[in-house]
Amino acid sequence: MPGWMVRTVFLLNSWVIRALVVFSFAAHVTIVFLAGVRRRTAIGLPITILWAANQLGRWAATYALSKLALGSTPQELQLVTLWGAFLLLHAAGLDNITAYSLEDNVLSTRQKVEMILQVSGAVFAMYKNIVIRSGSGTMVWVSSFMFIMGIFKYWERAKAMQLANLENLRSSIKKKKETRRRRSLRNVRRPSSSKHDNDEEALLVAHGLLDITKGAFVDSSVDEHQIPEYAARRREIFPKSGWGMMYKVVDMELSLMYDILYTKATMVHTWYGYAIRAASPFATSMAFMLFWFESKQGQRKTDVLITYVLLGGTVLLDIRWLLRAVASTWTYSFLNDRPHLWVYHAFLCSGKWRLLRRLIVSLDPSLILAKEPSSYRKWSGKIGQYNLLHECTGDKDERTRDYLSSVVEKVASEDTWMEYEYHNLRGIHISHDFKKKLLDCIWDYMYLAYPGEDVEEKKEEEKKKKEAEKKPEGPPPPMMPVEHHNVENIRKLEEALDFLPEFQESILIMHIATDVVFMYTEFEQNAASSKSKDNMEVIKALSDYMMFLVAVRPTMLPGLKLRSLYEATEDALAKIWSKKESSRCSSRTRQKCLSDILRCMENKRREKRPDKSDNWRLGYRTRNWQPDYTTDLYSVSIVLSDGIKLADHLLQWLHRDYWVKFPKSEYSYEAKFAQMFPKLRKILNRRPMYDHPDKWSQLLEHIFLEWVRLLINASVKCTRDSHAKQLSRGGELTTVVWILVEHAGVFRVDRQKR
Repeated sequence: MPGWMVRTVFLLNSWVIRALVVFSFAAHVTIVFLAGVRRRTAIGLPITILWAANQLGRWAATYALSKLALGSTPQELQLVTLWGAFLLLHAAGLDNITAYSLEDNVLSTRQKVEMILQVSGAVFAMYKNIVIRSGSGTMVWVSSFMFIMGIFKYWERAKAMQLANLENLRSSIKKKKETRRRRSLRNVRRPSSSKHDNDEEALLVAHGLLDITKGAFVDSSVDEHQIPEYAARRREIFPKSGWGMMYKVVDMELSLMYDILYTKATMVHTWYGYAIRAASPFATSMAFMLFWFESKQGQRKTDVLITYVLLGGTVLLDIRWLLRAVASTWTYSFLNDRPHLWVYHAFLCSGKWRLLRRLIVSLDPSLILAKEPSSYRKWSGKIGQYNLLHECTGDKDERTRDYLSSVVEKVASEDTWMEYEYHNLRGIHISHDFKKKLLDCIWDYMYLAYPGEDVEEKKEEEKKKKEAEKKPEGPPPPMMPVEHHNVENIRKLEEALDFLPEFQESILIMHIATDVVFMYTEFEQNAASSKSKDNMEVIKALSDYMMFLVAVRPTMLPGLKLRSLYEATEDALAKIWSKKESSRCSSRTRQKCLSDILRCMENKRREKRPDKSDNWRLGYRTRNWQPDYTTDLYSVSIVLSDGIKLADHLLQWLHRDYWVKFPKSEYSYEAKFAQMFPKLRKILNRRPMYDHPDKWSQLLEHIFLEWVRLLINASVKCTRDSHAKQLSRGGELTTVVWILVEHAGVFRVDRQKR
């Protein structure tokens, strides 16, 4: 190879290394400030930038380390060796992000090989400088400091990812239960007695109760013998004895669970982690000072500038991580579990930790805009909205008027566009009134499954037994395995709320029926009170939200056939609309026109003919019975037929002049809907109150009860992995409801005080 070609290759190689080092540091800093946005959003420009920085930054570090190991010019070897230590630090990740997705916590063979190659590249660069070329002097010490810190932090990242794996987390919790090592409720901080409980108080309580949420995510419930202890302290931990404070605590617990799964929290807040964060600023500052006084003769100004940027930036970041670790409520929890330490009395008991936390938070630019230091942890409160009838009657080419959404639709997948369109753009933030009405209803349901009075009575009975019997006769009965307690609790909830396994069909039928009922009750809506109008808005939002989960986030719902059933229903609607669309329908009345078409098809009766097998077919909820007759709509879609039929049932109950003939048999539609929607059964089985002034509000109340029942069902039967994945994508209302149910099962519910 000619000499000029060799020089060109070396020149390109050296500049590629410089570019990769700068790019890796830029990606590192970008991730520092954007890692937290995943707590509150699933898609958008910040998420896209974060994903790109995470992926490209890891690639740059890996590729640059391989280049350092394979070759570099002798003149640049000292600085290149130091850069290799920085690249290893970048590859080790940050305190506020380890895994970008839940799957990253499962260290595959590819990831292990990648980690080995990254460390090997840095080790080989050090080896060439110190051993082969007999390197000495100040730069060797500087490189050594940074290299040692890189090794420690790289191991810390790997260990944090291993601990965050759900299977490993479950094993560790199981071991603690076997050895009876669990967090005592005596260390749970009581919230402030102030009327306005702030987020920080809720966060401190959440640390003490985190075992409940952690156990829920790994399907390991609280020990049965601990439940009386939890129930006894319910009014002490939650003074208002209802969902208000508990909702805040659950919100914070889910945020702490995000820390466990997607950050280094499990390693940072240990003796090892605190030691690393305390030593890092001193080590990097010393490296900076050594390089400052080192002779720069023979070095390029560009290389010296890059090195200063890397050293200075690393010093600032290490100081930041130290201050965040000290001010974190994880540190409070760490010390609170160790009351025998002098640090506990010096900082927690004296109140100095709270003052120090406030001071540090006020200096943190990422939190300074928040009114409460912990408010950034809260769920955004945004729920997606998707209406089936609206989507099927809208123009496919004009699904959105937002320019960015149209760009996303062209360049991204259909799922990504739907996530952006129906959550980011059309989604709504739930109001305080919405949340209050929803959670009040959930709390009433929880009382049916987990009444607090039963636990207290049981505790009194046990005390009386102990007083009556001095010594137990015979061996104690075998205890139920801890893993089975959660299954028993779920069964109690199912019995109390009449849950049924075929869940996906219920949402579709109820969504269609709700829309149709609202379209044919204009008179009632105009004459309704403001309270009824507010209830209609809540029902509509909840219906469209559940439909959003069906269409856009099917992994957040139980059932394997959910996606195919939804797609078949949507295709059937689209075909009906395209064939029978009326040219006189304006954009405002398209959904009403489609409803008219569907009801007309449902009223066209088809007699059952034994020689035709297509009049009736086996399907959801029809496997054990055969209707007396079928309709045109039934032959197209069972779900659409049942949705219209349910709407007709409700409208017939509401209107005097509304009459629909239903088949009367042992397996009638009344019996079918009563089984699927038990809360509506009270309306359907009740005598019509045509002249009753409160009939519309009563119907709304029962429709709302049914939607809340479906929401709870979806929440508790969604897979744990899906809940865990959604934590890194902005969170979900169903996850909050699920953890509330878990807490209700542990603390029990006092009906008198919400």
